[in-house]
Amino acid sequence: MVLLSDYRFLEDTGRFADGATRDNLIQAPRTTSKTKKLAAHARKMNITLRFLPVTFTKSRENSTFFLAKEKLFLWHLKLIFPQSSSEFSQRRVSDKQTLKQILNAYIDPSESDPVTRQKLKMYVHAPFDHVKVFMKAEERKANSVRYHELDLHKSLRDNLSNKTLIEYPVLHVVLKDYWKDYPLKGAAITASPRSRLTAQNDETAQDNQVSLSRQDSSTSGRTNIWPESQETSSEPETPPEKRAKRGSGGEEEREEGEIFDSSDEEEA
Repeated sequence: MVLLSDYRFLEDTGRFADGATRDNLIQAPRTTSKTKKLAAHARKMNITLRFLPVTFTKSRENSTFFLAKEKLFLWHLKLIFPQSSSEFSQRRVSDKQTLKQILNAYIDPSESDPVTRQKLKMYVHAPFDHVKVFMKAEERKANSVRYHELDLHKSLRDNLSNKTLIEYPVLHVVLKDYWKDYPLKGAAITASPRSRLTAQNDETAQDNQVSLSRQDSSTSGRTNIWPESQETSSEPETPPEKRAKRGSGGEEEREEGEIFDSSDEEEA
């Protein structure tokens, strides 16, 4: 029985290993020559472009390509209208177009398609200055979601500059009453390590002063048995400031919730 159990265990292990080698996700290459070229062209425009494995749905539907002669990106663009529960994908969107020109095809009272206008009637009836466009900040923790606010009067290329994209841009078109649901990246100012050290030193000094004052009040009614020549200093010693970590002054501090990617250093 023991021999039969071992034989079945070896058979199951071999079957599992063979199935893993046939998995399309494992066999698929992480990057292709096309994605490497797109990432290189995007890097020249200060855009960090990441790609998913080719078996992912977002990777398969991505139709972005680059015109080398015109030095122009034609993006695959997804527009999400959360207040109308609608999503639209648009192919070959020039990065020279402004966001206002892109949105006119959806929410402009006269230029938009009638069927699309009916679906997005909340946006069509709202004043244009009550509409903002947000894009999710990538490479962050799941419990620290932040967004970039984009400028409607700037081109798509200018809005994507100095930002990270995964496959293609996904834009959230939001009405004024819901702007508060999209916290901006860098809006919350976090205390630096040096300021936190200073605050801790101040609290320690205050605690020392309180404890010494209590000791003085408790011993004021007792007879002094110590010689007069021996006097204890009533002033508390200020704790020495801790030195900052070596090398922290020259590096830019990362925002809380942001994920560090070591591949950036390797590419640099």
